[in-house]
Amino acid sequence: MVCLLLHSSIYNERLSTLMVFSQTEGTPQITSSHSYDSFSAMGTISSLVITVPEAEFNITNAFKVILTGEWNLSVVNGTMTNFAINFLASPMDGSKPHIHQMTRFKPHADEKPIELTEDENLEVKGTADIKINGIAMWKRADVSISISKGNVFSIDPDDNDTGNHFGNQSVYGVVTRLI
Repeated sequence: MVCLLLHSSIYNERLSTLMVFSQTEGTPQITSSHSYDSFSAMGTISSLVITVPEAEFNITNAFKVILTGEWNLSVVNGTMTNFAINFLASPMDGSKPHIHQMTRFKPHADEKPIELTEDENLEVKGTADIKINGIAMWKRADVSISISKGNVFSIDPDDNDTGNHFGNQSVYGVVTRLI
């Protein structure tokens, strides 16, 4: 058996990865990997919410809302120590723009400690306070947060808890820093 220790460090502010591979009879296999229980991530919100009337599907006449802003989170020893989302929601017709803030994230009691996997994925469910223009509209609304492959961020507020304000759609963004 041959053991090979690989260390990859990507210099665009991504996590360093350490993996051990073993090779038996010509087939490499991962023998150990690493997840991260302490990390910080931040990025931008860049999403489009589209609401199409059920009676007719016509994307041209659909109600569209542009979402743009920022998010950040920090995890120390598996516990979320910082969480904030702040984004502008602006309908395409320019009417009624408003600012959303999401804060005070608390994982559900049955959630395991928060960890970013070796391939930089994260999924955690819990509750957060959601404000519009600084006014708390939904306290302790169920939300699901995810990071995919260290590149895509999403948060999915529960539709029942938010009066379907987000149109049964997740809010998406990108990860610009992961350390």
